[in-house]
Amino acid sequence: MEERRRQYAVRRAAVAVAAAVVAAVSVSCAAAAHDADPSAKIDVGDESGLVLPAAGSIWTSDLALGRVVRIDPATNAVVARIRVGTRPFGLAFGAGSVWVADRSLPTLARIDPRSTRVVKRIAIGLNSYGVTYAVGSVWVTSELDGTVRRINPRTNRVVAKIHAGTTPDGLAYAFGALWVADLDGGRVLRIDPKRNRVTARIAVERADWITPSADGLWVSSETGVVARVDPVARRVVATVHVGANPLASAWVDGELWVPNLDAGTVSVVDPATNSVRVTLPAGRGPLAVAAVGDAAWLSNSGDGDIWRFPAARP
Repeated sequence: MEERRRQYAVRRAAVAVAAAVVAAVSVSCAAAAHDADPSAKIDVGDESGLVLPAAGSIWTSDLALGRVVRIDPATNAVVARIRVGTRPFGLAFGAGSVWVADRSLPTLARIDPRSTRVVKRIAIGLNSYGVTYAVGSVWVTSELDGTVRRINPRTNRVVAKIHAGTTPDGLAYAFGALWVADLDGGRVLRIDPKRNRVTARIAVERADWITPSADGLWVSSETGVVARVDPVARRVVATVHVGANPLASAWVDGELWVPNLDAGTVSVVDPATNSVRVTLPAGRGPLAVAAVGDAAWLSNSGDGDIWRFPAARP
């Protein structure tokens, strides 16, 4: 992630002019239909990362200060800052715990949301990226050795290590399988959780993040597009051009909100037309979106903020 952040910084300089133009157009379009300003901006630290709704709260990682931050959505206030490591990034919730993977340390931290304390640290691979909870297990990708590790939460032990391409990043469980984005391999991999084996490979250039829907997989690509993948036919059925370096998207009121890290925007994608309906300005380095109740929560990594947007369509 650190190397990628440096690459992001270089690319930001190259796209600054384009981003400014996009932002200006976005403001004009959004203002015509709705006030696109967030209803709240919550300071969480230096570099906010992923966003996770869990245990009645909003959780985010602070990559610069090595903390996980807990927000009360009723008050928009930070209620806990938990020291977990060096560069916490991947987040997941399951088995009554919040699970946090670290980009710089070979550990997976387990947080008890009742006490907001780290209750266990589990040895995993370096350069971990994505974390998810599915079929009674915690799954973590490791870019360094190209694997997905499966952890049993009852024993806090790694029970399987699955070779998953060159640079496995984001992952998600849907349609009875685990799906992994292989960034450098340019593929989305299907893992059968019964056999702990890769059973299919789908070509998606620079695949980075996966967000499932009821009928497909939406894959953010560093090429500036989101690929819509049919998990049955196992092929790309549509390509949506968004902004520079799209990352952790989420479904908000039936539409896919895609944060574009290098463009400073969020693309709101209409799945009925496979097109961007509106583009919203989103500060410096929008990285992840999560939907909770009546709001969309966006991490702004450059400013260390979480932005809260009303779920009403902009």
